[in-house]
Amino acid sequence: MTKEIYHPPKSMSATELWKHPDKLQLLDEIVKLQGFSGPTDIPRLSYLALLTGMRDNPVSMVIKGPSGAGKSYGFNKGKQFVPQKAYEQFEGMSEKALIYLKGLSLKNKHLIIGEAAGMAEGNGRTLLRQLLSEGSVRYATVQSTSDGLEGRELPQLEGPTGLIITTTAPNLHPEDASRMLQVTMVESSEQTLAALLSQAMGKNRLKIEIDLSSWHEMYDVMVNEQKEVSVPYAEAIAHKLPRSHHRIKRDFEHLLSLIDVHALLHQTSRQIDDDGRVVASKDDYATVYELLNEPLSEGLDASVPDGIRIVVEGVSEIQKTPRKSTTVSQAELAKHLKRDQGVVSRNVKSAIAAGYLKNENPGQGRTAALSKGEVELPSEKVLPTPDELFIEEEKSAT
Repeated sequence: MTKEIYHPPKSMSATELWKHPDKLQLLDEIVKLQGFSGPTDIPRLSYLALLTGMRDNPVSMVIKGPSGAGKSYGFNKGKQFVPQKAYEQFEGMSEKALIYLKGLSLKNKHLIIGEAAGMAEGNGRTLLRQLLSEGSVRYATVQSTSDGLEGRELPQLEGPTGLIITTTAPNLHPEDASRMLQVTMVESSEQTLAALLSQAMGKNRLKIEIDLSSWHEMYDVMVNEQKEVSVPYAEAIAHKLPRSHHRIKRDFEHLLSLIDVHALLHQTSRQIDDDGRVVASKDDYATVYELLNEPLSEGLDASVPDGIRIVVEGVSEIQKTPRKSTTVSQAELAKHLKRDQGVVSRNVKSAIAAGYLKNENPGQGRTAALSKGEVELPSEKVLPTPDELFIEEEKSAT
């Protein structure tokens, strides 16, 4: 069988990369060259989130989806563009491991935990929350000495630190969720087909190595020569955000942090103000809007993941057909949607928890009898579109 040869993009020095006008588009091209299929939102957002670790307000993020959906794969495709010094990675940890690990530095880094189930519980979860919110952790313990028990303060764990985790759980503890961007994996049949085709093509593709050292050098330049960033339209965004959820204040910080690093990343093509600050442009907002609007909408219950919307709409479609029963079983729903029952079951549980569906026959071991819930599917979006935002900005400027 003839193998198709894939050539990497033109090799770039760190200087050439630094001047590239759209580095996320270049990232998109590279990860697709490596075999990534479908939209590259997660690799691009992961990369930007990791860049915020060098700033005062790192972005924390959780990537949710069923087992095998490609959560870690998508994140790792973005992670490869930053050097290892940008993060500390663990698959799991015991309750208080962070504060006992000698020599561990999380200042201006991200802490990556492979699965939310592997996160510390109890006091350990509280310590993580404090590290994310307060930027440091002080912890006192008791030790046995020859004179009896004595209190001892452990070395202070310094931040600022961001946290990135993946999980198969449909929901996190509210105190954790409110501190993190929530990104849900696409679960469509089209995305599954794209992944299968990518795997099939990979069998006939020559392996190639792509040198990302110039990206790592660029990261070092950004860290060592950091500039302040001005976001002149920040107040205009604030006026357009919903005020019904307290967590919008944290989400707004995440939004501004991502705009900040995107402008910093493209500073060679941005204006510099009289104070030497990089001025964030419409392009910076437009890119972050594209990546963040859906996750923010889901986090504020202004939108729902496609998987949940599909099962709720599927129940409505079945109920409209001529049939004896007024309720729908999960097996019937899975057949109607032509989807795996495990995936359907997961989304049905989330839909029931949110009130979009209800089970008329609850109980372990019983066949579910699904019907429409009391809560209607939302369809709002949280962020103003770039055109909405900048039309008003242009009007006020004139």
